[in-house]
Amino acid sequence: MAVIEDCYERLPVIPPIALFGLLAVAGYLFSWLDLRWKTKAPLVGLKTPFDLRVVANWHVFMNLGAILDDGYARFKNQIFRFARNDCDMIVVPNKYIEEIRALPMNVANPKAAHVHNLLGPYTNMDLIMSGDLHFRSIQTKLTPNLASLAAPMRDELKHAVNMELPDCRDQWTTIKPYHVILHMVARLSARVFVGLPIARNEEWLEISTQFTENVFVTLLAMRVFPTWMHPFIAPFIPPRWKLHNYIKRAQKLLVPEIKRRQAAYYSGQGEKESRSLLQWMIESADTAEEQDPNFLAHLETIISLASIHTSQMNAVHVMYDLAAHPEYLEPLRQEIRTVAAEPGGWNKSSYGKLRKLDSFLRESQRFNPPSILAYHRIMQDTAILSDGTILPRGSHIAMAVNKIQNDADVTPEPEKFDPFRYERMRSRAGEGHLHQFATAEPNKLNFGYGKYACPGRFFAALEIKTILVELIMNYDVKLLDGCNRPENLRAYEFIFPNPDVEVQIRARPVEEQMQLDVAE
Repeated sequence: MAVIEDCYERLPVIPPIALFGLLAVAGYLFSWLDLRWKTKAPLVGLKTPFDLRVVANWHVFMNLGAILDDGYARFKNQIFRFARNDCDMIVVPNKYIEEIRALPMNVANPKAAHVHNLLGPYTNMDLIMSGDLHFRSIQTKLTPNLASLAAPMRDELKHAVNMELPDCRDQWTTIKPYHVILHMVARLSARVFVGLPIARNEEWLEISTQFTENVFVTLLAMRVFPTWMHPFIAPFIPPRWKLHNYIKRAQKLLVPEIKRRQAAYYSGQGEKESRSLLQWMIESADTAEEQDPNFLAHLETIISLASIHTSQMNAVHVMYDLAAHPEYLEPLRQEIRTVAAEPGGWNKSSYGKLRKLDSFLRESQRFNPPSILAYHRIMQDTAILSDGTILPRGSHIAMAVNKIQNDADVTPEPEKFDPFRYERMRSRAGEGHLHQFATAEPNKLNFGYGKYACPGRFFAALEIKTILVELIMNYDVKLLDGCNRPENLRAYEFIFPNPDVEVQIRARPVEEQMQLDVAE
């Protein structure tokens, strides 16, 4: 026993500060090695040879566009990667689009990638992992019935105009398009997604818009921190507290209406209910979980996020572009007049005939996509591509959508804002059905591509056109004196129109306006 005590007495005593230093060095080396040797794909986005993941993540937060520019220029035809706090993002070249499209969900999972990107467990977005009720309801019910929705959307737009636009007859009036269009989109989406009377419930409109904004504030705040810190910091992020509250409020508001509609449907009276996505989901639900009113209310809130975010962003960008390029207003107006003068007048199919407006939407989105990354997949299993490229299990892959669609080999003179370029392309023989705003193409991935492309993109196109036709025909718009087209805000892969920008609008003379109502 004395010998053992003697040995302990001879051991060196490591001062606490030295122990802390050793742990810090070990942690640094582990992080440094993890960042550089995790996969063989080239790593871009580091500023110095000594950068750690947390530093690389900050570069991605501040300037991912430049990082993708560098990666695409150096590794256009091979995979490369950049580091976020939550993963190494593997950027896959567009040449593999068909191979990845063919991979089943149990190998390359887009739903898991979507939840991961939106920090699903912390933003209430992980509910979509439990099934595909929303996807199949939009795909098999909403999209085939879009023509029948044109009239109620137009009716709701008239209400939205009265509620959201100021009286600007005979005078230029300053508005913030971001907020005005946000509420207009929310109203039209609500009419289609939940139907009357809830569509005009101001509490639901607040929930659907504020839930969307707080999801993005939460995920942007949390992505700044390493993932191991998320459980500890999540309780201290105020926007995240609000998300839970919005879900509870949505359930309190919607559940009684859902139960009423379910009872009507199961008793054979469902055909009397107004056509809405909520009604179609009630009719399509085939499991106990999907039939749970609280589940349906939660799902409706999530669907509103996807619809409002996409449509609002695109419509605001178009408004900014029209204000910066007012010379395109008259050609768009003339196209609308021409379609309205056709036999049968303005009807539910008229929006699909507006090729110039559709082209303007697509060109505006090319310059201002909602994200500079798309076609996300979480690899649930390792995939070996035809040339031997390995996409390892557990990796997060994506494509540099904005670099692809702005490649000169894809879009001639990509630096030129040419809003009618796609209308001219559709005029070519055999291409009338191609190059549309809502088309999912191998070189245009804003809405995805293939089986898992965004099912709501056709609704989004109709919603945006419904709003823009009203604004184009009945209002003039211009930038404030001395101002240029507003710069976008960027964070990570996301691009947002500046919410604080003001423009001026003025109602056109009554004799020049057009009230394009759609018959039921």
